[in-house]
Amino acid sequence: MNARKQQKLRKQLEERKADIESNVAYMADEIRSIGVDQDDENGSLGNHIADDGSNVTEAERLVTISEDFQNLLGQIDAALERMEDGTYGTCLRCGKPIGEERLEAFPYVAYCIECQSIIEREQALRAGA
Repeated sequence: MNARKQQKLRKQLEERKADIESNVAYMADEIRSIGVDQDDENGSLGNHIADDGSNVTEAERLVTISEDFQNLLGQIDAALERMEDGTYGTCLRCGKPIGEERLEAFPYVAYCIECQSIIEREQALRAGA
């Protein structure tokens, strides 16, 4: 991969990282606000039980999405580190180049499509066992 294309992908990664960090911060504020609302209601006395359930469900949804974003941030940080150490674009499992089309679609990937398929099958087998 040439330096110009890699620089373009670095910029995409950095922009994506900033966007995700902003979303994570927003969700953390939302989760805190749900908790404050519950505290203000003195343990929900006087509220309808369905309202309490909705708040809990919304908080759980936000936590789940936030965890997914944190995972993606880790992948982005790892990709930026690989750019720094010169291993970006090389599969961490087999050492072969990752296809440029794959990197353009998902610039944070660490594995070629073949190795990613193998890893996912192994994970599915372990989860089913």
